[in-house]
Amino acid sequence: MLSDLHSGTYGKNQRQLLYHIREQLPDLLLLCGDIVDDKRSQDSAKQLLEQLADIAPCYYVSGNHEFWSDDPEAIFQMIEGYGISVLRNAYETITVNDVNLTICGVDDPAAYGNRQRRAYGDGDAYRSALEKFDTLPDDCFTVLLAHRPEYIAAYAEHPFDLTLCGHAHGGQWRIPYFMNGLIAPNQGWFPKYAGGQYVYGNMTEIVSRGLARDWKPRLFNPPELVVVYVEGTADG
Repeated sequence: MLSDLHSGTYGKNQRQLLYHIREQLPDLLLLCGDIVDDKRSQDSAKQLLEQLADIAPCYYVSGNHEFWSDDPEAIFQMIEGYGISVLRNAYETITVNDVNLTICGVDDPAAYGNRQRRAYGDGDAYRSALEKFDTLPDDCFTVLLAHRPEYIAAYAEHPFDLTLCGHAHGGQWRIPYFMNGLIAPNQGWFPKYAGGQYVYGNMTEIVSRGLARDWKPRLFNPPELVVVYVEGTADG
């Protein structure tokens, strides 16, 4: 699971990040938005994206920064050109290690409303978009890729077993065992869903602290590549 690269760089041609991704021998690569930034050159993001599909099947959902760019549609077409599936309020049922999985993806809330730059979108329209997934197959494990973790209660109203999110950047500053995050967009001070694993009803949400490294300092909050293990039981 990768999130919030924001067109950042990890070594020449993204060699450092790609090494750690390959080392995990992933079955799937799931990208949860803001891999491309709206203010920075896309070159570093492209260096990563063009190499991912050779490692494992890849699925991508938008973040707010893709929709804050001048041409989000061009970004999505570019990503698809690298053999990566961009899920825009859509889903695919696939087989991994002889197990059926349904991978869902929902456009960031910034896709709704007036689409003004720096606007976070229409939450009501976003919640309505999630209703499309109410007819999902009920005989396999279902994963939702979404950028915004603070909508956890809305996700739990739908038939998702696991939701993967980013956006919060780990709350920027952390004090382990005392404060999981200082501030996050759309959650404010001391965000509840800054990074880690959360259980809400029958659904689990995992929030990545992201890969962004920019002018904002990260304290006790290193960029992270999240590895998610999903294990079944004998009875399914």
